[in-house]
Amino acid sequence: MIMEELVAGVLSGLFVGVCVTYPLVLWLVREVRGGRLPPHRRERRARAELDAFFGREKA
Repeated sequence: MIMEELVAGVLSGLFVGVCVTYPLVLWLVREVRGGRLPPHRRERRARAELDAFFGREKA
């Protein structure tokens, strides 16, 4: 009985720790990289297609 409570407590602590730590790590990475994360691959591709369509290609 005590072992089950201990395991449940450890697992719930890990879960809460991950739920709190993950957003904090993402926020810190954004701050270190100048306030924003690099755009997602799909967003980069969409921007490149729009730039090509409107003739704003990089030289």
